[in-house]
Amino acid sequence: MTQTPALATVTVTRNVRTGSTLSALTGLAGALLYLIGALLPGAAPKPDATTSEVAHFFTDQRSALLTGLTLELLAVGFLIWFLGALYAYLMSSSPPQTALGMSMVAAFVATIAIVAVGTIPSMAIIWSGTPGLGPDLTQFAYDIQTLATYVASSTTSAISILAPSVIVWRTRVLPRWLCALGAAAIVVNVVELAGLSSRHGTLAGGYAAGLGPLLWIAWFAGASVCLAWRTRPSQRPQSPVPPAGLDQ
Repeated sequence: MTQTPALATVTVTRNVRTGSTLSALTGLAGALLYLIGALLPGAAPKPDATTSEVAHFFTDQRSALLTGLTLELLAVGFLIWFLGALYAYLMSSSPPQTALGMSMVAAFVATIAIVAVGTIPSMAIIWSGTPGLGPDLTQFAYDIQTLATYVASSTTSAISILAPSVIVWRTRVLPRWLCALGAAAIVVNVVELAGLSSRHGTLAGGYAAGLGPLLWIAWFAGASVCLAWRTRPSQRPQSPVPPAGLDQ
């Protein structure tokens, strides 16, 4: 039986929206994998922890740390997939916010790259085993990881949330509470920068109680849920609002 053009169009549209919803949920999947991977080894030593504390943590939690790293690498794949879906959706607003969208993508990729590069030395030590390596090298690798996770990636992390939050505020394509969550994350990023000169305490190395990465991943998880809701198959497509002057 041959489908009529109208029925075929409805079927294709519904399939497209279903695919869009699944793509939107990759952000939530990535956020959950990241959180599980980060929490699996337990509480990590603070940035001002002694060398022996860091070495014991690397040794005692070796299996959990490597498993957590595997989950975090999977999370990166899902988050990049979601980034594409979020970019495409934000660019559907009228008029398109191309400059802000590209800034979001560039800052997101830079954030992931900085953290990944900074984590490699610690992961290499954990993978090979710390007993045969000098304690100074272990401490140095952990310091690199701490700086990369917090202060070194604070600016790019802030831009990766600020840019889409501005789009959301201007166009209302997603709920504006994401802007409030984004503002909180950006404030923490600024505090992280202030911690660059601190070697001890809560702000050491931009640690800021570890809130920065949690708020960052929470923003993308929230955006993922909102985007999935907006693109669900039962939701009617929203007509873009034309720029002023084009409807006259």
